[in-house]
Amino acid sequence: MGFCRTKQGRRSSKNPRRSRESRRTMRKSFLREMFSNKRVLVVDMTHGGRTLARAIEEYFDAEVLRYDLYGVDKGCEIPEFDICISPVHSPVLNPILTGDPRVISHHSAVGYILRRLKEQVGCDIIEVTGTKGKTSVATMLTHILSSKMQVLSSTSEGVMYASPGGTAVLKVPGSITPAHALDVMDMAMCKDLAVDVALFEVSLGFTGAAKLNVLTSLEGDYRIAGGMLKASQAKRYMMKNLSGRVVDKGVFDRLKTSFFGERHKKNINLAATAALHLGIAEDEIRRCVLSFPQIRSRMEVKRGGNWIVIDDANSAFDAFNLRAGIEEIMAVDGERIVILGGSRKGSCSSLDIEAVVRVIDVYRDRVRFYLTGEIGEDLRRLGVDCPIIEGDPDGMVGWVMASSSGNKGVILITGSSGGRSG
Repeated sequence: MGFCRTKQGRRSSKNPRRSRESRRTMRKSFLREMFSNKRVLVVDMTHGGRTLARAIEEYFDAEVLRYDLYGVDKGCEIPEFDICISPVHSPVLNPILTGDPRVISHHSAVGYILRRLKEQVGCDIIEVTGTKGKTSVATMLTHILSSKMQVLSSTSEGVMYASPGGTAVLKVPGSITPAHALDVMDMAMCKDLAVDVALFEVSLGFTGAAKLNVLTSLEGDYRIAGGMLKASQAKRYMMKNLSGRVVDKGVFDRLKTSFFGERHKKNINLAATAALHLGIAEDEIRRCVLSFPQIRSRMEVKRGGNWIVIDDANSAFDAFNLRAGIEEIMAVDGERIVILGGSRKGSCSSLDIEAVVRVIDVYRDRVRFYLTGEIGEDLRRLGVDCPIIEGDPDGMVGWVMASSSGNKGVILITGSSGGRSG
């Protein structure tokens, strides 16, 4: 989809309707000083490079070259350029490592464009990043803010438009590449949406365009850029020279929630604290937190009673999350069972399968493990002697319960569901 050129500026008390020609002129001028009459090389067509290249071509005069890092250009010679836009995870022309001032990150380029687009949409921007908890915090924060505001929210789950009048899903699935924010803002203009806040879950750091930046966690770190950097280093690098406020810890005590266990309490506290900084009253925050529905596949209780079934199969799966999920179910009486597996693909962080084996070894005397999918097959090849089961989640749960010697307990479904993490 190309960028919207047929809609006029959206109606808002912050931003009166502009003429189409006015918007077109503004789009062509607001980045001219940075990119115009330049040879711009955009690296990585897999993680947002296509969107970014298209935006540069649309907004101003520049010769745009595309380098498909993981595709047809892998290993090919780098063309000459005036400016290079490369992701922080790239092993080629990495903006953190190269030392070349002509090389900037995807985050920085997107942030530069977003600062202007938010003026056209007439909204504030909030960004959420971190190794763990991004989707949960962004989803919770959207729920709280939408009680009083019109919120355009983009997470790994999809793009939503939420307001006091209700919630509409605009796109599924979602993306958390920095460049996806450009598509979402263009969606707001094309659909003529009134937006108070645009909230973006972003992988590997902030763009610099946000009024409020929420850092969820640096736990569960992993290697990027061909092993030359850690994800936490990229996030810290992208925190330099931020103009917006950074929230990285909660200030609330004893927030009542309907969530299972302790794992989400930090995320809820962080979302509530961010909402407080954005002007939502404390009583309203507490009301919203108490009414918050479960987050799909994030320690989601699928079934209660004698057998509690919890779904934690999502793209953020790793040894850290496996251990945290197991610790949560240890408080439940009865048998403790983990169905572990899923797809190998779909995460910014490559899964450390040997670390998963070590977690299984720690708990296998207290927890019964079943393996499934590609990850289950990998674990068996590494010597994990646990039964392999197949089927849909409901079928596997039914089989495990029927095979159990007891009549109560907890079943944790965990592993990778595809999608993207970061």
